[in-house]
Amino acid sequence: MPLKIELKPHESIIIGEALITNDGERTRFYIEGNVPILREKFILREKDANTPSRRVYFVVQQMYLSKGSTELQNLYLTYVRDLQDAAPSLIPYIAPINEAIIRSDYYGAIKAAARLLEKEDESFGDILNPKL
Repeated sequence: MPLKIELKPHESIIIGEALITNDGERTRFYIEGNVPILREKFILREKDANTPSRRVYFVVQQMYLSKGSTELQNLYLTYVRDLQDAAPSLIPYIAPINEAIIRSDYYGAIKAAARLLEKEDESFGDILNPKL
């Protein structure tokens, strides 16, 4: 059964290695096959990976899009160590990401990493993003 995708005007999606951006009208299309798909609300651009948790999320996102790689897993471990040193209170949110990666469930790891970002924002939002 194909996956139905609806994009709002100017919304983006990653399918495989391609970033696709919709034009000015709502679009619906169907995808058949086994390819990584990431909707705009889950896409974190590299320039925005500017906190320890965001770096973890970004590398997990890259692991999902590339279907995992040893190089990215090593980078992930480095970022997780940095995060544990910077914010020990976030350690409980790392375990579900690790478990999903061990199972090669990279989409599940992205969802777990999204919860990590939410907790980081909740705990350190004003410190990381001071109001001007």
